[in-house]
Amino acid sequence: MYGIKKGDVAEVKALCSPPRSVVQVLSATMTLLGEVNPGDFRNIKRVLAHSTFLQRVTTLDTDSISPEVAVKARGYVEGITEEQITKVCLASTSFFRWVRDVLAAVAKRTGDLPEAAKKEPAS
Repeated sequence: MYGIKKGDVAEVKALCSPPRSVVQVLSATMTLLGEVNPGDFRNIKRVLAHSTFLQRVTTLDTDSISPEVAVKARGYVEGITEEQITKVCLASTSFFRWVRDVLAAVAKRTGDLPEAAKKEPAS
C-alpha cells in the first residue's frame, strides 16, 4: 500500500483554495478514515493537522471498512486518474494512491472491485 508522506500532508494542508480534484481525493481519504463532513476542506485541514493523522493512515484496518463506505469514497475519485491528479498537485498523488489501494483491499475482501481501484498507476 502506498504511504502518505509528512511533506505531502504539509503541502496539501498549506493550500488555501485547492483544485476540485484535490478536494475530491482528500474527501475520499477522509471518508475511508471515517471522518464526518469529508467534503469540507476546513475540516480536512483540521484532520490533516492532527498529530496522529499519518499513524491513522498507516495503521488503517481495511477489514473495518464497509462496502458502503468504499462506494462512497469511490464516488469522490471516479473519473480522476493518477496522471491528472499529479499534474494538478503532486503532493496529492500519494493520497490518491492510498485511496486506490484501500479501495482495492476492500474490493478483494468483498469480491467486488470498484472502478476507482481498477485504475493502473500512471507510468
